[in-house]
Amino acid sequence: MAAYNELNIAILAIGFSQSFYAGIMQLLKKNARLPDRVLAVWLFAISLQMLISLFNTRFTITAFPISPFIYGPLMFIYLNTLISDKPRLRYYYISWTLPLIAFLILALIYRKQPILIFDNFLVDDPLRALRFTYAIMLMVSVIAYSIAIFVRLGRHRIKVQELYSYTNQKITLGWALFISISFFVLYFGLFALGFTRIFARNFHFDPLMMGNLILVFYSFAFSIFGYQQDRIYPEPSKTEKPKYQRSGLRPANSDALTQKLLTLMKEKKPYLEPELTILDVANQLHIPRHHLTQVLNEKLGRNFYTFINEYRVEEAKRLLLDPHNDNLTLLAIGYDAGFNSKSSFNTLFKQYTGLTPSEFRKKST
Repeated sequence: MAAYNELNIAILAIGFSQSFYAGIMQLLKKNARLPDRVLAVWLFAISLQMLISLFNTRFTITAFPISPFIYGPLMFIYLNTLISDKPRLRYYYISWTLPLIAFLILALIYRKQPILIFDNFLVDDPLRALRFTYAIMLMVSVIAYSIAIFVRLGRHRIKVQELYSYTNQKITLGWALFISISFFVLYFGLFALGFTRIFARNFHFDPLMMGNLILVFYSFAFSIFGYQQDRIYPEPSKTEKPKYQRSGLRPANSDALTQKLLTLMKEKKPYLEPELTILDVANQLHIPRHHLTQVLNEKLGRNFYTFINEYRVEEAKRLLLDPHNDNLTLLAIGYDAGFNSKSSFNTLFKQYTGLTPSEFRKKST
């Protein structure tokens, strides 16, 4: 038991130190923005939970953990501000803290009574309803916010294809998707193990200690990925997603702009720039970004990502068919065609041609 307590204290101390330090670093981050400040609050919430748990190893100061109710909302708010054109906090976010406030009050009222127990969770006492309410609401919170996060990230991954001709973890937020999935899986697994502990008397498992380990994992994950995360939109968007019929782009102008775009692609080959964005092409054409989006969607039936990478694939095919490039590696040809990584080159090339670059080269020789 002593060794167990020492291990638990060590986990809590590491988690508190890491999350508190990371929160400060987020606030001191150069050009810190609203998402960085939200993430700092998230990290401070973890550090607070760790600190409370540390004190709780010596003194009973709360009846059950209450801060998990804020993790889901803060994760959603962080991602929402990160992937919004004009990130801002909304008044209704306050309502998401009501479960936290309610259980905080209850924790103070019943601070000296063992509400969150596992060996006698089903015992018929005045606090049984409160135990069930706590467990069910926490499970609902994790599931609901996980679904909301998955939906928001899915919409974001579609949206970036209208803006970027390339992808990476910082743009698509692949790291955030991984953390969100792990958030759902780990906490759902924690619930399952907790209920197993309730009904299986010989099953020795401490959900609270496992919960602390999960929080330590998140403190490190957000410390690393959150600090490295850059602005997804290079500058504040000046568009308000105007309706196409009100954009001022008439059919005749649309046809002319389509031809101008195709001429630019043929003569200037802007797709050879690996980190090309729709704003770069719009600036070269001297038109608003939403006009270019309208032309791509209505006239060419493409989003920006698909449109540009089709040109890159065609350029790669041309380079692979040229005997003068036989001494070049496939990766070199991919870079010369405008792809920014080997994986994107291989994936997109096969998607459009049905063959990998190496298969295409062998077939053409």
